[in-house]
Amino acid sequence: MERLRRMFITGVVIFLPLAATFLIIYWAVGFVEDFLRPFASKSPYYFPGMSLVILALVILGLGFVGTRTFGQRMIDVFEGWIKKIPLIRTIYVGTKEALRTLLQSDIERLKGVVLVEYPRKGMYALGFTSGTKISQACESTGKKLVNVFVPTSPNPTSGFVILVPEEELVYLDMSVEDAMKVIISGGFSQ
Repeated sequence: MERLRRMFITGVVIFLPLAATFLIIYWAVGFVEDFLRPFASKSPYYFPGMSLVILALVILGLGFVGTRTFGQRMIDVFEGWIKKIPLIRTIYVGTKEALRTLLQSDIERLKGVVLVEYPRKGMYALGFTSGTKISQACESTGKKLVNVFVPTSPNPTSGFVILVPEEELVYLDMSVEDAMKVIISGGFSQ
Protein backbone atom coordinates (compact mmCIF):
# COMPACT_ATOMS: atom_id res chain seq x y z
CA MET A 1 0.00 0.00 0.00
CA GLU A 2 2.87 2.40 0.81
CA ARG A 3 4.43 1.71 -2.60
CA LEU A 4 1.13 2.46 -4.33
CA ARG A 5 0.85 5.72 -2.35
CA ARG A 6 4.39 6.79 -3.38
CA MET A 7 3.66 5.95 -7.02
CA PHE A 8 0.46 7.99 -6.89
CA ILE A 9 2.19 11.00 -5.32
CA THR A 10 4.99 10.81 -7.90
CA GLY A 11 2.37 10.66 -10.65
CA VAL A 12 0.63 13.74 -9.25
CA VAL A 13 3.95 15.64 -9.10
CA ILE A 14 4.56 14.80 -12.77
CA PHE A 15 0.96 15.31 -13.93
CA LEU A 16 0.05 18.65 -12.31
CA PRO A 17 2.76 20.85 -13.90
CA LEU A 18 2.07 19.26 -17.30
CA ALA A 19 -1.69 19.72 -16.92
CA ALA A 20 -1.28 23.33 -15.79
CA THR A 21 1.00 24.10 -18.74
CA PHE A 22 -1.36 22.57 -21.29
CA LEU A 23 -4.38 24.21 -19.67
CA ILE A 24 -2.80 27.67 -19.83
CA ILE A 25 -1.75 27.18 -23.47
CA TYR A 26 -5.20 25.80 -24.36
CA TRP A 27 -6.92 28.74 -22.67
CA ALA A 28 -4.64 31.35 -24.30
CA VAL A 29 -5.04 29.86 -27.79
CA GLY A 30 -8.81 29.54 -27.29
CA PHE A 31 -9.02 33.15 -26.11
CA VAL A 32 -7.22 34.43 -29.21
CA GLU A 33 -9.26 32.09 -31.44
CA ASP A 34 -12.55 33.40 -29.98
CA PHE A 35 -11.35 36.97 -30.46
CA LEU A 36 -10.42 36.32 -34.11
CA ARG A 37 -13.54 34.35 -35.06
CA PRO A 38 -15.66 37.41 -36.12
CA PHE A 39 -12.82 38.74 -38.28
CA ALA A 40 -11.70 35.35 -39.56
CA SER A 41 -14.94 34.60 -41.36
CA LYS A 42 -14.43 37.72 -43.51
CA SER A 43 -10.72 37.22 -44.19
CA PRO A 44 -9.35 35.07 -46.99
CA TYR A 45 -6.03 34.84 -45.10
CA TYR A 46 -7.39 32.95 -42.09
CA PHE A 47 -6.08 29.42 -41.51
CA PRO A 48 -6.54 26.96 -38.62
CA GLY A 49 -3.89 27.59 -35.99
CA MET A 50 -3.63 31.27 -36.85
CA SER A 51 -4.40 32.07 -33.22
CA LEU A 52 -1.21 30.29 -32.13
CA VAL A 53 0.85 32.37 -34.56
CA ILE A 54 -0.83 35.59 -33.43
CA LEU A 55 -0.34 34.67 -29.76
CA ALA A 56 3.38 34.10 -30.40
CA LEU A 57 3.60 37.45 -32.22
CA VAL A 58 1.81 39.25 -29.35
CA ILE A 59 4.23 37.72 -26.83
CA LEU A 60 7.23 38.71 -28.99
CA GLY A 61 5.76 42.20 -29.39
CA LEU A 62 5.34 42.59 -25.64
CA GLY A 63 8.90 41.37 -25.17
CA PHE A 64 10.16 43.88 -27.73
CA VAL A 65 8.28 46.76 -26.09
CA GLY A 66 9.32 45.61 -22.60
CA THR A 67 13.02 45.69 -23.48
CA ARG A 68 12.87 49.32 -24.60
CA THR A 69 13.10 52.27 -22.22
CA PHE A 70 9.79 53.80 -23.33
CA GLY A 71 8.08 50.41 -23.21
CA GLN A 72 9.38 49.77 -19.70
CA ARG A 73 7.92 53.10 -18.59
CA MET A 74 4.55 52.13 -20.10
CA ILE A 75 4.69 48.79 -18.28
CA ASP A 76 5.56 50.53 -15.01
CA VAL A 77 2.52 52.83 -15.39
CA PHE A 78 0.27 49.86 -16.23
CA GLU A 79 1.61 47.90 -13.24
CA GLY A 80 1.01 50.94 -11.03
CA TRP A 81 -2.68 50.82 -12.00
CA ILE A 82 -2.87 47.05 -11.53
CA LYS A 83 -1.28 47.25 -8.07
CA LYS A 84 -4.07 49.55 -6.88
CA ILE A 85 -6.77 46.88 -7.41
CA PRO A 86 -6.75 44.56 -4.36
CA LEU A 87 -7.58 41.09 -5.75
CA ILE A 88 -6.03 41.68 -9.18
CA ARG A 89 -2.85 42.98 -7.53
CA THR A 90 -2.40 39.75 -5.56
CA ILE A 91 -2.83 37.55 -8.62
CA TYR A 92 -0.69 39.71 -10.92
CA VAL A 93 2.21 40.23 -8.53
CA GLY A 94 2.23 36.58 -7.41
CA THR A 95 2.20 35.30 -10.99
CA LYS A 96 4.89 37.75 -12.08
CA GLU A 97 7.20 36.82 -9.20
CA ALA A 98 6.66 33.10 -9.75
CA LEU A 99 7.45 33.45 -13.47
CA ARG A 100 10.48 35.61 -12.78
CA THR A 101 11.82 32.96 -10.41
CA LEU A 102 11.11 30.11 -12.84
CA LEU A 103 12.50 31.85 -15.92
CA GLN A 104 15.78 33.02 -14.42
CA SER A 105 18.65 30.98 -15.72
CA ASP A 106 20.22 28.42 -13.40
CA ILE A 107 23.44 30.44 -13.48
CA GLU A 108 21.64 33.52 -12.14
CA ARG A 109 19.83 31.58 -9.41
CA LEU A 110 22.04 28.68 -8.45
CA LYS A 111 25.79 28.77 -8.75
CA GLY A 112 26.79 25.26 -7.78
CA VAL A 113 25.80 21.95 -6.25
CA VAL A 114 27.17 21.19 -2.81
CA LEU A 115 26.90 18.69 0.00
CA VAL A 116 26.28 20.23 3.37
CA GLU A 117 26.23 18.41 6.69
CA TYR A 118 22.58 18.68 7.55
CA PRO A 119 20.50 18.10 9.65
CA ARG A 120 23.42 16.92 11.82
CA LYS A 121 27.10 16.01 11.54
CA GLY A 122 27.66 12.86 9.51
CA MET A 123 24.50 13.30 7.42
CA TYR A 124 24.63 15.17 4.12
CA ALA A 125 22.01 17.02 2.13
CA LEU A 126 22.23 18.25 -1.45
CA GLY A 127 22.16 22.01 -1.67
CA PHE A 128 22.69 24.81 -4.14
CA THR A 129 24.87 27.83 -3.58
CA SER A 130 23.54 31.18 -4.70
CA GLY A 131 25.49 34.14 -5.91
CA THR A 132 24.36 36.41 -3.10
CA LYS A 133 25.98 36.91 0.29
CA ILE A 134 24.69 38.41 3.49
CA SER A 135 27.60 40.62 4.46
CA GLN A 136 26.21 41.43 7.90
CA ALA A 137 26.13 37.71 8.78
CA CYS A 138 29.73 37.28 7.60
CA GLU A 139 30.87 40.29 9.63
CA SER A 140 28.99 39.18 12.75
CA THR A 141 30.45 35.66 12.71
CA GLY A 142 33.87 36.53 11.32
CA LYS A 143 33.49 33.69 8.80
CA LYS A 144 33.00 33.57 5.05
CA LEU A 145 29.43 32.29 4.96
CA VAL A 146 27.83 30.96 1.81
CA ASN A 147 24.07 30.97 1.20
CA VAL A 148 22.96 27.41 0.54
CA PHE A 149 19.43 26.58 -0.57
CA VAL A 150 18.47 23.09 0.61
CA PRO A 151 15.38 22.02 -1.36
CA THR A 152 12.81 19.55 -0.12
CA SER A 153 11.97 16.40 -2.02
CA PRO A 154 10.00 15.84 -4.26
CA ASN A 155 9.07 19.55 -4.57
CA PRO A 156 12.32 21.51 -4.97
CA THR A 157 10.49 24.85 -5.05
CA SER A 158 10.18 24.63 -1.28
CA GLY A 159 13.09 24.34 1.08
CA PHE A 160 15.18 26.58 3.25
CA VAL A 161 18.30 28.72 3.15
CA ILE A 162 21.14 28.05 5.53
CA LEU A 163 24.37 30.00 5.90
CA VAL A 164 27.35 27.65 5.93
CA PRO A 165 31.04 28.45 6.38
CA GLU A 166 32.67 27.92 2.98
CA GLU A 167 35.25 25.48 4.31
CA GLU A 168 32.47 23.13 5.47
CA LEU A 169 30.95 22.75 2.00
CA VAL A 170 31.75 19.84 -0.30
CA TYR A 171 31.48 21.09 -3.90
CA LEU A 172 30.24 18.47 -6.36
CA ASP A 173 31.04 18.18 -10.05
CA MET A 174 27.33 17.80 -10.85
CA SER A 175 25.04 19.98 -12.92
CA VAL A 176 22.10 21.76 -11.32
CA GLU A 177 19.77 19.78 -13.62
CA ASP A 178 21.17 16.43 -12.49
CA ALA A 179 20.90 17.42 -8.82
CA MET A 180 17.29 18.52 -9.40
CA LYS A 181 16.52 15.10 -10.93
CA VAL A 182 17.83 13.41 -7.79
CA ILE A 183 15.78 15.69 -5.54
CA ILE A 184 12.55 15.44 -7.54
CA SER A 185 12.80 11.66 -7.78
CA GLY A 186 13.43 11.36 -4.06
CA GLY A 187 16.89 9.91 -4.72
CA PHE A 188 15.75 7.24 -7.17
CA SER A 189 17.30 8.93 -10.20
CA GLN A 190 20.92 9.85 -10.90
